[in-house]
Amino acid sequence: MNVIGIVNRKGGVGKTTTAKNLAYSLILENKKVLLLDFDPQCNSTKGLASRKFNKTVSNVLKNEKIERCIYNTRYGIDIIPGDLYLASESIEKNILRNQLQLLNTQYDYIIIDTSPYFNELTAEILLVSDLIIIPTEIEVDSLDAMTTTINELNYLCGSQITFKLLFTKVESLKTIENDIEELDTIYVDHRFQTYIRYHKYAVQRARKYHQPLAKRYKMANVTKDYKALAKEIIKEGI
Repeated sequence: MNVIGIVNRKGGVGKTTTAKNLAYSLILENKKVLLLDFDPQCNSTKGLASRKFNKTVSNVLKNEKIERCIYNTRYGIDIIPGDLYLASESIEKNILRNQLQLLNTQYDYIIIDTSPYFNELTAEILLVSDLIIIPTEIEVDSLDAMTTTINELNYLCGSQITFKLLFTKVESLKTIENDIEELDTIYVDHRFQTYIRYHKYAVQRARKYHQPLAKRYKMANVTKDYKALAKEIIKEGI
């Protein structure tokens, strides 16, 4: 079982879009996937289902049996829904690690969507993750937030953490070539070869209809990019 945390201190860079669509792209590769929504905005949950749930990630943190908090979606992704009141929850040390260990043979991948705010829960998520994906746009504010995020990862976890940058909302490769060259002087071993092209309409409409991109916009470039990302992750043995 591989645990992947989707993390960035900045909102609006594609964390939820990545969590939901990477999860579904892994499903299309015949992987068994569980998505945990640890963002109090609950956008990953809303992006896959319009129903109400009795159990949420807060129940997991209260040490309720984790299997009872898992729901199936019509897309093959299992989900532990988000909770609007998650920010007020106190966190028992190692609670997430202990809970996820109970699922060790049930899933190929666990994807964790996170809040932009770093707190005790974020630290718990980092410590259980085999890989941290940092989605980032290539523009000044996003790159500053990316650097801050990397510094905090290193502060909290040191060399134990493995992270990779995922460039999102890319208009065209040509427009970011120089920026990538500059970033590669530092992060060449810490970025995906896949980048996610920008398609605002498809992302917004898929969200509106509670669907992954590949279900509604199969031929969109952004859909193809998330499929390529899933293949790259599998190929690298993550």
